[in-house]
Order: sequence, then structure tokens, then C-alpha cells
Amino acid sequence: MDPQPQHRRDGGAVGASGAVRAWFTRPFDYRWMADFQNSRPTGRLIRWVLAFLTLNFGALAVISLFSADASRSAVALGWKAFLVVAVVAVGAAWVTRPFPGHLGVVAFAVFADLGTASTLLINPVADAILTCALFAVIGTFFTFFLSSRWLVAHLVFATACTVAAAAVTHHTGEVGIASLIFRTDVVLLAIAGVPLTSHLLVSVLTDDARSSLIDPLTGLLNRRGLDASVDDVRVLGREENRCLAVLVVDIDRFKAVNDEFGHEEGDAVIVRIAERLGAYVGDYGVLARTGGEEYLAVVSTSRLHVDALIHGVRKALRDPADAVSVTVSIGAAIVYWDSAVWDQDFDIVTRATRVADSMMYEAKAAGGDRVVKRVL
Repeated sequence: MDPQPQHRRDGGAVGASGAVRAWFTRPFDYRWMADFQNSRPTGRLIRWVLAFLTLNFGALAVISLFSADASRSAVALGWKAFLVVAVVAVGAAWVTRPFPGHLGVVAFAVFADLGTASTLLINPVADAILTCALFAVIGTFFTFFLSSRWLVAHLVFATACTVAAAAVTHHTGEVGIASLIFRTDVVLLAIAGVPLTSHLLVSVLTDDARSSLIDPLTGLLNRRGLDASVDDVRVLGREENRCLAVLVVDIDRFKAVNDEFGHEEGDAVIVRIAERLGAYVGDYGVLARTGGEEYLAVVSTSRLHVDALIHGVRKALRDPADAVSVTVSIGAAIVYWDSAVWDQDFDIVTRATRVADSMMYEAKAAGGDRVVKRVL
């Protein structure tokens, strides 16, 4: 017998298990997801859809009260009243607040799962299996906005609730075993099959989307990612007594670093500068790596603070303990909130970027390790 086919099968099995393990343990960037949703017009539409679905869950809780078999005990009525108030509050939050980060999406998902499961205890037994189908709707949220580990936890919980509902339904003897198996299997396929398959696909698509916006070496935005993320910073820059500033930061004599220490050490320098620059300006706007050793930051701050922020970059990037010490040349363009250029017919960020880039080359021509800025 040719052993090669068996070898290929074993390799495929190992590859498949490795892929599942990688999918299950892959990190999920909740901050990136929130920023991505909040920076796009469709993000607001998504929040409205989530609000509608949330309110629909509350409407179902009200409608179920009119079922002939519904429990009308004080506990059941009180709990459903609480759920209705909660879903109205959560629905309102979806349309009035930005897309939440890690704790927000996890809290919403857990609330949806536990709220749905609790209705199984007080809804008519005849509706139990059908009620479990709501877990498929919740699974969609897990699919798009939570990690694979949270999705698996949801699937286990939803499956357990469905099996328990099927067992209680069977105990009543009102549904034939064949019909019960059919209903349960259909619901389980919707609960588990669709979200699981979708999450695998979304994971691939998300990686592709991120790779088109993120610089792979530093994890910063690339030029395309920066263009997609500057709107909020631009808006803040127009507020009274604030300003918009564009900084172009370029490592001085970087070719000499590569020639003397090698490209691996050169990459380490690029990553180190990116990390320190992100820590320094990240709270004020967005930062990208736009060239080999060049970075671009678009920030908004008060007009009293902007000069200190710009001139503090050189100090923030230095550390006497660095094995490879480098300096940077910085060009900056500042647009105050009351500047006349806001009302001119061009992209203010593009204009400021060109000016800042020119200022950076002036800093290099003057010997580097300095800041040159211009107010527009």
C-alpha cells in the first residue's frame, strides 16, 4: 500500500486542527472594531439596526403576555416589565452613543443571552423551542463583534438552553418525538451552524480589511487607514479655541542605521519610534506610518497646548539607554479653529500635510534633529 495518501490525510488533519486552534485563540481587537464602526457612515446604520432588534425583543416580551398559557404571576410580570425597560434603555443607547468598546459589546451580548434564557422559564412551554430561535439573532451579534471564544461560549449556552427546552417540551407529551426532533434540529442549525460558519468567513474578511488599512511592521495605520480615520479629528479641530495640527516625523540618516547595524535592527528602530510616538500623540488624534522611516500624525488639541505637544515629540522619542540612538526631523502645520483656510475649497488635511512635509525637509536641510512649523 502506498503510504503517501495516509500521510496526506494525517497532514490535512493536523492542518485542520491547527487552523481551528488558531481561529479559537486569535486575538480580537475590540478597539479597532469600535474605531472602524465609528469612523464610517454605515456604523450609525448598524447601531440603528441593533437598536431595532433590541426593541423587537422587548416587543416580543409584551406580546407573549397575551398568550392564553402565559404565566401571570407577580414574578413573571415583574421580570418582563424589567426586561422591557432594559431593552428600551439599551436600544436608546445604541442610537445616541458611539459604538462601544470591549466591555460594552460583551455586556450587551451577555444581557441578550441571559434575558432570552430567562424568558424560557416564564413563557408557555409550547413556545419554548421557537423562543430558542432568538439565540440565532444574538449569534449574529457575536459573529461580527466578539471574539471566537465568546462565540463558542454563546453557542454552548444556546445549545444547552435549546436541549433543555426540548426535554421539557417532550415531558409535556404535547409534541410527537419525530416533530420535536425536527424542530430542535432546525433551531440548532440556525443557532450554531450559521453563526459559526459566518464567523470563520468574517475572520478572513476582517484580516483582509485590516491588512489594507494597517502597516504590518508597526501596527500603525497606513496612508489609506489614515485617510479613513481623520474625520473625527478634523471636526474637533474646528471647535472654539482648538486647532488641527499635522506632524510629519522622519528618522534622520536612517540609511546609515541599516548600513551599520543591519536591516533587522533598522526595523526594530522603526517599531520603537512608532510605539513611542503612538504613546505620545495617540490620545490627541491618529497616527500612521507613511513611508520607510516616515510617520504622519493628525492631531487636535487646544491652541495653548499645541506648541508644547509638537516640540515635545523629540524628547518623547529619545531614551539614553537605546542601543541604537537616532534623532528625528519634524515638520508641522497648524490650523487654528478661526483660521480662514477652513472655508477655502480644498481638503484641509491634505493641504496641511503638504505644508508639514515641506517643513520636515527644511528641518532636514538645517541639519536634522529639530522642529520646523508653520501656521496656516
